[in-house]
Amino acid sequence: MSETASIVQRRKQYQVFREQLLTWEKTASDCDRCSVMGEAVQFASVLFWE
Repeated sequence: MSETASIVQRRKQYQVFREQLLTWEKTASDCDRCSVMGEAVQFASVLFWE
């Protein structure tokens, strides 16, 4: 399973994970956001609002 798919699956299951995604969005550096993992987290955050 890809990192993105794993994050998406997890965010559907756990309210706490949703809160962690939101916290990450508020605190991540530009360097973190540009990493592969950072892009996966941002993608999961966007999908959360669907």
